[in-house]
Amino acid sequence: MNEQLTLDGEPVIKRLNLKVFCVEEHDYYAAETAEQAIAFHVEMVGGDPEVESDCDCEEVTGELLDKQWVDEDKAPLGTLREWLAEAKGVEWLTGTE
Repeated sequence: MNEQLTLDGEPVIKRLNLKVFCVEEHDYYAAETAEQAIAFHVEMVGGDPEVESDCDCEEVTGELLDKQWVDEDKAPLGTLREWLAEAKGVEWLTGTE
């Protein structure tokens, strides 16, 4: 595979405009659009894209991005904003089920 380079010989860096989306009230995804988040969710859970494309999906904003998630022992796990910063593309971040 050839790496695409700019005129000055540096690799092309694609900037992603990732946001956090909550799909079906319990799974959180990094994606650029709600449609991407839903498509990844359908792929991940093995649903039928024709049926599942009507999933509830909403962008997560505000204080929820900085809410500390904890495990069963109340140990901190991180925040949606931290996980989003580490995302390399469309991906599942966390879930509540």
